[in-house]
Amino acid sequence: MASTLLPMYSSKDSPVIPNLNLENKPTRRVMFVQPRSTGGNFEYVAIFRQGTLFLSGALRDYQGAYHYERSIWMEDRSGPIDPDKDLEGVDILCLTCLINEAPRAYEIGRLAKQYHPEIKILGGGPQMGPLPAEAIEYGKVDVVVQREGEDVIGPICDLVLTYRGADLIRELKKIGGIAFLEDGKVVETRPHRPAVAADYVKLPDYDSILHLTPQNPMAAGVLETVRGCTENCSFCEVIQQFKGYRMVSREVELARIAQLQDLADRGLIFRSPLDGRFSVFVSDDLHAPPLRATKFYQERLARIRTWKDHTKGMFLISQNRAELGQSPEMMEAYLEAGMEMLYLGVESSNAEALKLIRKRQEPGQVHRDLTELNRRGFIVVAMTIIGLPGDTEQSIMEMADWVRSVSRYQTANLLTPLPATINWPNPEKGWPGLIPLDEDGSILPPGKLRPYILYTGRQFVHYDERWSMQESREIYRKYTERLRPVDSLYARIYRMIKRKAERGELKQGAPTRIGTELPAAV
Repeated sequence: MASTLLPMYSSKDSPVIPNLNLENKPTRRVMFVQPRSTGGNFEYVAIFRQGTLFLSGALRDYQGAYHYERSIWMEDRSGPIDPDKDLEGVDILCLTCLINEAPRAYEIGRLAKQYHPEIKILGGGPQMGPLPAEAIEYGKVDVVVQREGEDVIGPICDLVLTYRGADLIRELKKIGGIAFLEDGKVVETRPHRPAVAADYVKLPDYDSILHLTPQNPMAAGVLETVRGCTENCSFCEVIQQFKGYRMVSREVELARIAQLQDLADRGLIFRSPLDGRFSVFVSDDLHAPPLRATKFYQERLARIRTWKDHTKGMFLISQNRAELGQSPEMMEAYLEAGMEMLYLGVESSNAEALKLIRKRQEPGQVHRDLTELNRRGFIVVAMTIIGLPGDTEQSIMEMADWVRSVSRYQTANLLTPLPATINWPNPEKGWPGLIPLDEDGSILPPGKLRPYILYTGRQFVHYDERWSMQESREIYRKYTERLRPVDSLYARIYRMIKRKAERGELKQGAPTRIGTELPAAV
């Protein structure tokens, strides 16, 4: 489906909702849906991605034409949503997904329109944002928001509920960075809106999560303190979805920590019966910025030193660069605050491959850094990518032996093309991308939807002269057999929590074997 780019209207033409009594606003229902996972890092523990929570929080705080009653349905927690029954009376459905969840997200959208033709569907996130025509065609999405959406979700909800036809199109054109249909063609408004402040919404909206009770708590909390990244790795879509590197304010950072403490006190985040702590993923792509980013680095160090007075009872987990091992002061501050588990982007032990993917690190230094982090007592999870240019089966297996020697757990993914990266075709930027494969491993015919269900990092989904799709699966199997995959640990722990919850046996502090492998359960 072709797209047309439109310029954004000037601020004097901004959308206006006329003739509504704002003192007695009507109520409208909005449902956010996070489709079921198909596998991959963190999904087994059913951690809430922050996007839906912050968008719901934006509607909670928005002062517009309507009062929005919000619900968040996470299929990994609540089971499959029934678009017929569960969307009855819902005015707006908001969908987001990761790439391998796209088939389910599109199915929910199609069924929602089939059963409730008047429902309005908004889409966004790292899959739909860069590929709005696909979301509109296959998911029946009415409006796709590109990049972040907290600043526009309120106005867009007002517009789709107030206007129809040409009037709605006229008003939507006044908002930059969105896409919708006009006369059967997809139009994208330009330019994009400026990046919002990382704390545009102060507190995520946990209160709108469905089926969240002390008998069915979250396995872990999530704390967002930064958006964006200082790096430019070619395989990562974060740099396109979240422009720049933006810290929340210090006050908001501490307020979000306090919010998680409150949720745990209410029994809504699982506490380990071994030590009473609860796990929190600090959802920054780089919690500690690179040493070369001096200003950001010093600010992060100053902040983390204050956390120890606020994070008591937390077992913190964050993603970092391995060079954290070169900073004794940051490591000490981490440990004092309870930041004991580190996900480190090792990616590869091949220096040339790292250069090709724009990963600015040197394997020898990474080895020394990981050795030091282990010596300091951190639980190190090394994140790796195989199938990079220059990889051979022998070099991949050698990396497995090395990475296991310098980390307690590992993650493993085959190189997978993602939208908004150089590996995805983009004629505007001159990116040819990688040639996609069909479900049977043959070259994907033009115009056919990609088999997104396979985009899990466990097989090649693009043509590579070294290995077929099936051969890449075998290499992945051999590689992971030599590792201690962290996914297996989380899957086991989460299944135990879920099983006890279903049997009504989950009580805070009750005796259980959960958490025997980590200082705190996740």
